[in-house]
Amino acid sequence: MTQRIILITLFILVCVLSYRLYFGDQGIKRQEELAKQVEYQERINDRLRQRNDALRAQVSDLRQGEEAVEEHVRAELQYIKEGETFYRMVEK
Repeated sequence: MTQRIILITLFILVCVLSYRLYFGDQGIKRQEELAKQVEYQERINDRLRQRNDALRAQVSDLRQGEEAVEEHVRAELQYIKEGETFYRMVEK
């Protein structure tokens, strides 16, 4: 009889601990969720890092001289030098 009570108690204890291990605040389920969040944030950080690298390269180019500035102004603002003819291609 006492062995049966001990076995039932141990079984209940194992069930409670297993539940807490999987579903608790610091459980396996929570760790999986956090791992997914970390992976998602790392992807975002990689994209932002690439964007920042491109912007740094552009800033470096702009600091290096007039040619880079002129190229940027021509591309972004459709700057035209004196004596040049500007053609705009319009798609239908």
